[in-house]
Amino acid sequence: MTDREFLKMEVLRLLNENLIPFGYKLSKSACDFTKKTDFGWNKYQIVFLIQDSGWEIKPSLLMRFDIVENLFHQISDFEKKYQKGTPTIGTSIEDLGINELETRFELSNKNKIEGIVNNLVELFKSVVLPFFAKYSNLHEVDKLLNGNVADTSMTGDIFKGTKSLIIAKLLNRNDLLNLERTYQTFYENFSNGFYLPEYIRLKKYLLDNA
Repeated sequence: MTDREFLKMEVLRLLNENLIPFGYKLSKSACDFTKKTDFGWNKYQIVFLIQDSGWEIKPSLLMRFDIVENLFHQISDFEKKYQKGTPTIGTSIEDLGINELETRFELSNKNKIEGIVNNLVELFKSVVLPFFAKYSNLHEVDKLLNGNVADTSMTGDIFKGTKSLIIAKLLNRNDLLNLERTYQTFYENFSNGFYLPEYIRLKKYLLDNA
């Protein structure tokens, strides 16, 4: 094991000791901590970015709603083996835009491990858990996504319209047709229309089945 890998493994090991009481299970290969929920799963992901001196650590959070993802994968191009791993929403903690909050950490030697782990645990308690609690139902996620159709921070550009439209359909939003047209216009203009056929397939599937 290289010195760099040792640093990463120690962060994950110590963080795991702190998160086990909350019911989160570590995946060393994915560098994340997952807790199954009655609707899917919540995930605290630790992204390790390689630096000359070691790592830059960037924590993220993700949530999956099976009811949304199962509908999405009726028309998606994801291979079957990857379909259970797709989140419905997610972002880096940094991109939540919380003022005066340290969200990136430089890990260059073992003396920094304890302090970084403490910071990651504090972020988990003060930011991640409250986020998961707030958005643990589709009505709140709907507000987050369909309340601002131009904001793609929680889904990325590729999945903004598909995931949002599924949720709007599941909740029978009164403005469903307006949202449908808005997202179609988005896909017509995004990436030269590359993702438009997938969106059209989804619209037809939701009309015929959901």
